[in-house]
Amino acid sequence: MAKSKQTSKSASPVDSPRRGSQSGSARETVESIVFAFVLAFLFRTFEAEAFVIPTGSMAPTLMGRHKDVHCQECGVKFEIGASDELNEAGRLIAEKRIDAARCPNCRFENNVFDLPVFKGDRILVNKFPYELADPDRWDVVVFKYPEGPATNYIKRLVGLPGERLKIHGGDVHSRDRSTGEISIVRKDDPYKQQEIQIPVYDNNHQSQTLRKAGWPRRWQAVRRSVHSDAMAGWETDDNSWQASASGTTFNLDLTQTRNQPRRWLRYRHIIPRPEDWLELQRGHKPAPRAPELIRDFCGYNAYTYERYNHNQTDYGSYWVGDLTLSCTVRITDIDQDNELLLELVEGPRWYRCRFNVSSGETSLSYIDRLLTRDTDPDQDEADAEHLLATTQTAINRKGTYRLRFANVDDRLCLWVNGDLITFDKPGTYQPAALLESTEDDRVPAGVAARGLGIEVSDLLIDRDIYYRPELAVELYGFESDPNYRHDNSDLAADSGWLDLNERELLVLGDNSPRSKDSRLWGNTRRAEHRWAVPQSALIGKAFFIYWPHGIPFLNDGRGIPTWYHRTDNQPTEYPSFRVPFYPQVWRMQRIH
Repeated sequence: MAKSKQTSKSASPVDSPRRGSQSGSARETVESIVFAFVLAFLFRTFEAEAFVIPTGSMAPTLMGRHKDVHCQECGVKFEIGASDELNEAGRLIAEKRIDAARCPNCRFENNVFDLPVFKGDRILVNKFPYELADPDRWDVVVFKYPEGPATNYIKRLVGLPGERLKIHGGDVHSRDRSTGEISIVRKDDPYKQQEIQIPVYDNNHQSQTLRKAGWPRRWQAVRRSVHSDAMAGWETDDNSWQASASGTTFNLDLTQTRNQPRRWLRYRHIIPRPEDWLELQRGHKPAPRAPELIRDFCGYNAYTYERYNHNQTDYGSYWVGDLTLSCTVRITDIDQDNELLLELVEGPRWYRCRFNVSSGETSLSYIDRLLTRDTDPDQDEADAEHLLATTQTAINRKGTYRLRFANVDDRLCLWVNGDLITFDKPGTYQPAALLESTEDDRVPAGVAARGLGIEVSDLLIDRDIYYRPELAVELYGFESDPNYRHDNSDLAADSGWLDLNERELLVLGDNSPRSKDSRLWGNTRRAEHRWAVPQSALIGKAFFIYWPHGIPFLNDGRGIPTWYHRTDNQPTEYPSFRVPFYPQVWRMQRIH
């Protein structure tokens, strides 16, 4: 459930009562104490308040009760929700004690039975902004649950008063009431868009067990192929990018790319399944798998409690096409005729960011494969490529650059060394008329170069939040097949639209698979729009994580247990609090 439990604390420490005069007047001391309490009461009532997040409906933005996991295979750090372990009274359900967690990076099942468990993030909620102005879209807001005003919920605000909205293809769309025009609702601030991305694969964290077993690398030097055994139209190219011994860095020599076609390094979404890990544990080599589509898998939800005979792991039900590619490039040699290319695939289109390293000219464009299906777009770019925007960047000399290229919310964005690049035109576009997954989406990201000596490292794939359409499936009869994709004619249909009046809001959780969004609420209050939050129910804007739980140390990082969980009937040996610990300072930050 997506609620937040209010603490009895004020939003921030109140200064201690002032000392009295040298005479030690008891009256002045009492007055100081009373004054401090009045200030604390006013601050709590009118300015800010502290809350604790109990569940994971806003993960990974905000953590509910959870466990921190370091994958035993690839070393990546991730969190899993643990709120299922407790009942409504806060007592342990022994049969639901979590014992295993599936790594979102390599999909290895980690034993987490004895890992420390932590309460959710403690946050500050600013109550003042909404007294003077209306809330902004994408704010994280705390509000009184309309079906039970004594309970506070926390969600992300996605729908504003007077709008008509629809969840379609994982995104939010609005429809103009007067013209009927439909448009996507973007996260206007690209930095906020960047903050709420969900990791898909970090190439710096690879499973050595998979590598020793000969499991195909996800990043591989490839070239286009018409052979039937090629992976989504690509085959290995041994005369191209050379991988380091660890497989985390790739090099391309200028002699390999001078006066040659571009050389491709591509991401292939080849993920091991539980049965593959079982074969490896038995000493067998699992059969190779073909690349899959990237789906809305969320590592926070990937846990099991087998003693309850329950597998909670959700491997993702819906294809996600909104991706971000990050990498570090080190350019060592530059030919006069050169090119560096980043590419992201979504359905029938290949979205590109192209750099001329001699001039610094950088462009955003796309190729529509519906129009070039029978040709090689690398050989037919003059007719096939649609230019969206251009600019000049500092990538015009030898050096090391951190690049981040995003295709999210029908918009292309580029960051260089952490700075968002401004183009001569917005990188926005109209999506393809029929947006459905293709074989190319199984190999959805690439880096290509020609006329350059270059090294690429720190390769990372992220995805956007995907809002699941359960309400549409339940109420309006849309297809429930996970592979089903809506085309734009479906988007234009009248069914599934969520109307808001002039004082209503729509809220959704970042962790869509485990969030009780406003679309799913009951309606005992008999509201005209059961999915709406009255603007009067807003408490404030969540703006800062002030205590994201302490990190235990000593005893192999598990600390010394001091308190233990209880079931409804008896105490247990499952620690609920450990000491000593140090603060998690790096997560004390603004909420985006």
